[in-house]
Amino acid sequence: MRWQIEGFVFCEKQQTLKFEQEISQLEPMVVELLAYFCRHTDEIVNREQLIEKVWRGRIITDNAVTKVINKLRKNLNDDPRKPRFIATFPKKGYRFIASVSELPEASSGALLKISSPPTNPATQQNHPPVISKARFAVAATLLTVIIVTTMIWITFGAMQEKKQRPITAVKALTRTAGNDAWPQVSPDGNYLTYMEFTEKRIHLWIKSLVDEKTIEITHDDDDDDEALGVGPAAWNSDGSKLVYLVASSTSCQYYLREINGLTLGEAKLIHNCPAGSYGRISFTHDDNKVIYTESDGTPYTLFEMNLSTGAKRRLNQPQQFVAGNNQFDLHPTQNKLLISSPDKQQWEGYYSLDLDTDELTLLFKQDAFICCGIWDHSGERVVLMGEHPAYQIVSYDQTGKDRQVVYSGSQQLRTPLRHINGKDYMFIAGYVNQNALFYDIEKQTEVFVANTSVDDRLAVFSHHNQQIAFVGLSTGSEEIWLTDTQGKHLTKLSNFNDSRHIIDLLWSYNGNYLLGLGLNQIYLIDTKTGHSEPLKIPQIEMRGVSWKNDHVFAYSTETEKGWRVNYYDINTHQVSYEDEKWAFIQYSADPDDLLWQHQNGELFFSSEQEPINNEELKQLSLVAGRHFKLKKNGTKWAWQNVVNGKRYLMLKESLQQPATKLFEVDSYHFDFSKRGLLYHTTDSLQADIYQTIADE
Repeated sequence: MRWQIEGFVFCEKQQTLKFEQEISQLEPMVVELLAYFCRHTDEIVNREQLIEKVWRGRIITDNAVTKVINKLRKNLNDDPRKPRFIATFPKKGYRFIASVSELPEASSGALLKISSPPTNPATQQNHPPVISKARFAVAATLLTVIIVTTMIWITFGAMQEKKQRPITAVKALTRTAGNDAWPQVSPDGNYLTYMEFTEKRIHLWIKSLVDEKTIEITHDDDDDDEALGVGPAAWNSDGSKLVYLVASSTSCQYYLREINGLTLGEAKLIHNCPAGSYGRISFTHDDNKVIYTESDGTPYTLFEMNLSTGAKRRLNQPQQFVAGNNQFDLHPTQNKLLISSPDKQQWEGYYSLDLDTDELTLLFKQDAFICCGIWDHSGERVVLMGEHPAYQIVSYDQTGKDRQVVYSGSQQLRTPLRHINGKDYMFIAGYVNQNALFYDIEKQTEVFVANTSVDDRLAVFSHHNQQIAFVGLSTGSEEIWLTDTQGKHLTKLSNFNDSRHIIDLLWSYNGNYLLGLGLNQIYLIDTKTGHSEPLKIPQIEMRGVSWKNDHVFAYSTETEKGWRVNYYDINTHQVSYEDEKWAFIQYSADPDDLLWQHQNGELFFSSEQEPINNEELKQLSLVAGRHFKLKKNGTKWAWQNVVNGKRYLMLKESLQQPATKLFEVDSYHFDFSKRGLLYHTTDSLQADIYQTIADE
């Protein structure tokens, strides 16, 4: 929808607000709020209504509502003391008082208009005109050509409109306080299975789509295990059976259950997978066979199992890198899989596997932060989420070309899945509001340094002044922002305006540059101009990045013998290597704060490579995911520790003193300097399951 709001033009789809020639990009939650106000002008709406309609019932704080209201006022240049757009009624709510009108959609093409030549009334006769046979034949032929051409044009235009026009209507299938995922609708369309991630565990629910009743699939023997996860689940062809996963850090099992409506039969164990494996399972078109994935600490592998005999076989599949082959989709009619699998360069590949012949075919690859391809309803195209951050569902032909938008919305989404009705899709959408905080160790005080209504990540200290850099999504895509330890003087540094995904961020010691670690490359960002360029490093997974000095940085890549430290010189663009005995090195401005990890896992510190003999620290790994997990500053040590599924930031004043548990955090990433700690918390993390509503 497009709206005229006084002198502004608001476009929901593009998430923009235009005033004269100036166009502002709006945050997603601001878009949702303004769209709601446009549809409910001159109505007093209270906070409860806004939470229900705009935040869709998610559990948020009053401060989160106020924050988005204030952002909208700022975008509209509205003074709350003399409002022209949003009026506040104490203890009642808000009213949108501006003049609002809906604007028509832009024309898809000029209409063909045929007009007659002007006539002279003085020459008009009451008797019929005389037309020769030849002129009549020419006129008739010309008229036929015009009619046929017009019909072809109209038909082609209608076909193009049908092909290009994305679905925009959706409805929510779940409204929980948790983070919902992996929906599957029963073959009769009456029931929905889905997972709900809460603070303590993962639940598997079955919901009636007729009367909204729900039941939970539980395993009572494991109720004392807070880290237990149940799901995902899959239906057989007639909806009489379910297969699903039950897993924790110490166990992994696949089960089969008969089901009738919301009545469950006894759980039957069909496979023990390696402990700590969190895979997936699904029926094939033959209800006697299932496809499942598992991991023994290496990347995930695909298997097929015969339920009658228990026989298992490893499927032909792409070579495994990173997480491996955990994402697959069964063709809607044929006995073949679509496998989503990253390669060594971190490109996502989409493969077709014929389950009858075991023939594996690469369809296409994409160099993008994207996941989880599925077949479309026809089985002729591949459906994916759009490029990061994804607000669309898109489809491609089997060569990766002919991109078409299937669905477009204003919420960030993930994991599209086919609906059983043969035309719609389901997806997960919600809002993650991650904030960055600065903790002053000496004063024991904390303050928000990045606190927008969307994701703010990877906050890092500069070495040369009081600046802090972080990655924010407030413009709709990832950009680098600068602020200070009081959260003031906020400025946008970069103008990427693309789909890149930054995983780690680091200041150079002189403050001239920032390094941005991407999925398979590293960007060098000029802190004066915001200019960014990818460095000349082969595309591959990289971990543990740190500046060695102002023009050389270190990073680790995986070899046949394990992880090895590389060095890159930004002046010469030359790569060199550290002794292969070192897996990771975290450099620091102070030589005494260097941290080293040997290939055997042993940890050392300082430029003299002194062994870390503290029993608590010896158990740690230097790197978690792509980031450094352990950091040192003078006599102090900081790291993260996971207890019962919760992540805590730990601080040790010296090697001789016991560690202090500071607070719970919601990200692998943190930064540590003499000024204090930068860490992240999540104000809201709820996601629901939605279904598109295609035109009939």
